[in-house]
Amino acid sequence: MNHFFQENFITIIVFLLLIIFVLMGAMIFVLFKLLYKKDVSPKTLTTAKSKGVKPEIPKPMASDNVVESFYCIHHQETPSVGACLICEEVFCDECLIDHDSMHFCKEHFRIFAGNKWKQITDVKTTPHSPEEGLFIYNFKRDIWKKRNIPTFVMTHYKINIENDYIESFIQLNVREEDVEKLEIEIQKYKA
Repeated sequence: MNHFFQENFITIIVFLLLIIFVLMGAMIFVLFKLLYKKDVSPKTLTTAKSKGVKPEIPKPMASDNVVESFYCIHHQETPSVGACLICEEVFCDECLIDHDSMHFCKEHFRIFAGNKWKQITDVKTTPHSPEEGLFIYNFKRDIWKKRNIPTFVMTHYKINIENDYIESFIQLNVREEDVEKLEIEIQKYKA
């Protein structure tokens, strides 16, 4: 028997390595499937199944392309500490102004401080409907990128003790001079 192992040593090693690679490939495949599994809320699944319909998974909009950056846009070597509420760019501690727990770059703080602001939305989201307020973020991004109209989003949280979850209220704030125009536009945008 020892003679058999000596003559076929290389073949046995290659066979064992092949088995190891196949098992590693299977593990990577399973991990990939688990990590990139689409998450659908139980409420959506239950409603869809009861109606005999395949559940619809919301697709991101074209304007959802957000590029993550971890360094200040003015100081490329300095890590960012936050994003401006108006332009959504990230800045270091030196470039960011904190005002009542709101963060602005220096340029947009002047816009914030020089205007009166009014809240035009108050959309409630829950763990069962997190996508309800997505249109507000998309609308804000679109009017900033396409027309340079400053707005900012504030999110307030409330604990729903009765149902044991956290609700969020997404509020879009606009300059007083833009209120009438943007109230109409956001309703059209939502539809």
